[in-house]
Amino acid sequence: MGVFLVFQVIFDGIKKFINLKKYNIDEYLLRFILGIIYILIIMLTMQLSIRGKHSAWIYVNFQLVATIFYTVILSVPTKHDLFAPIVLIFMLFNSAIFSWQSWCMALILIGFYHSLNYTKSHTKNRFPFVEYLLSSAVFGFLYWFFLALKFNLTPNIYFREVFYLIVLEAFTFGYIYTLYNDIESRTALFKEAIHDKLTETYNYDAFDIDLRADFKKYQRDQTTFSMMMFDVDHFKHINDTYDHLAGDKVLQNIVNVVKKVIAANDPKIKLYRTGGEEFNVIFPEYDLDSTKRIVNEIFSVVNHSQTLFEDNTIHLTISVGVSEISPNDNSTNDFYSRVDKALYSSKKSGRKAITIS
Repeated sequence: MGVFLVFQVIFDGIKKFINLKKYNIDEYLLRFILGIIYILIIMLTMQLSIRGKHSAWIYVNFQLVATIFYTVILSVPTKHDLFAPIVLIFMLFNSAIFSWQSWCMALILIGFYHSLNYTKSHTKNRFPFVEYLLSSAVFGFLYWFFLALKFNLTPNIYFREVFYLIVLEAFTFGYIYTLYNDIESRTALFKEAIHDKLTETYNYDAFDIDLRADFKKYQRDQTTFSMMMFDVDHFKHINDTYDHLAGDKVLQNIVNVVKKVIAANDPKIKLYRTGGEEFNVIFPEYDLDSTKRIVNEIFSVVNHSQTLFEDNTIHLTISVGVSEISPNDNSTNDFYSRVDKALYSSKKSGRKAITIS
């Protein structure tokens, strides 16, 4: 397990360094490349320590567990073109190029990898512990069978090592299962903490975190961003006329239509419900001009939307305030207040309007 934890520490460190240097690299690609290098270095180091010795099989169980690590934990995509060169390197390194047993073992490792991948992508279980363990046991038996033939291992050694392998695999999958459960629990708690229960969009806490982060980024790198604030006109009238359940349905409908606009334009843009009928949209790295088109689209879509509640069709309008971060903003409160004043101007001028500050 320590080997897995060391990899995660290395990966996190390199990822932080890349983020600090502002290099643009896909996180999954980085994990994939580092995973291959890390596994190869460890396995080559182990092979060097036992090369040419009769006990060259003592690290075999680690090789099989490394396959689990590579497939289940790293979750890297299948790269068939890498199988041949990696197998060839190990065959040459171990002087096993003419050993038919070694080639059979290589094919079993590839089959094991595909079996784990298939289980992962075709199971309905959250974590298919039993399926993983059965697959690992079967391929472990096969792998050790050809290894026993190659090194003339006694049945005692064969069954003992297979038993050790199954125990090790059980602990490995148990550890991964615990890790998955912990991550899922933390993710669920974090999601609940930053999402509005009614509309399932981001809440005020998430808005406050992101606004402060964007403001710090602006102060550090001069990376601009803009914000849109809007609320539903005469929302109290909707609640009084149709009841509060209708008002809830209206808010949910607004979130749905705005999210569609955002998804069609730029997923980096975020929508937050920051009050009863008040919403904010943060446009990271957008200046005022590039924000206007999306603001107008949101404004138009929401104003033309209809909410069906029981036998009623509810029409609504919104008032909007928009602004871009400015050198005169000494804090997030300065910026927020300016956007809020722009929204107030829209409401004061008769509602169903956009005011840009």
